[in-house]
Amino acid sequence: MAVRPISAEIYTTSHRILGRIVPGTMGLFSYLNIRTTSFVEVEGAHLNRLHQPAKLVARYPEIWLVKNEIVAILVSSRLELGPASVTRRGYMTIVQHAVHIMLGGYEMRGLLEMPGKFVFGAMMFEGDQIFTPLYNAELIAILFPNVRADSPAALFNREMVDAIGLLPRDDSPSQTGRLA
Repeated sequence: MAVRPISAEIYTTSHRILGRIVPGTMGLFSYLNIRTTSFVEVEGAHLNRLHQPAKLVARYPEIWLVKNEIVAILVSSRLELGPASVTRRGYMTIVQHAVHIMLGGYEMRGLLEMPGKFVFGAMMFEGDQIFTPLYNAELIAILFPNVRADSPAALFNREMVDAIGLLPRDDSPSQTGRLA
């Protein structure tokens, strides 16, 4: 079975990279959370600096990024993430929580899915995944507010998280289509 590349918008603390990632058969979520590899290969990469977002720095047929230095990866469809659930015992209802995340020089807003109520400690410290899915995501670079991106699905590096706040229900993306 041939795996098709996924177009992705990748943010590090200093650069934005547009390119394609070949995630394997299990999807991008599983591919990025493999603990035995420390890098991601991006094909057809276009590199931009955050402080000069309109200027193309370089194009590379392939570029390799260190996973721990990736802040977030935005994709055009929720399906491109692949299965993003953690197996738990018993029956649990998945609940969407509107959150504001501060991480690695960025702010992200979107919907975080968890079984039951939001528990910060469980989300941050349980399991061994590096990247966590966020839906209806909006990303803003703090020092460069003209660097913004919206995406139906994203993965953020939970090791770079500084803080997470729950948004009031009035700011829910399900009502407005986008967070304020």
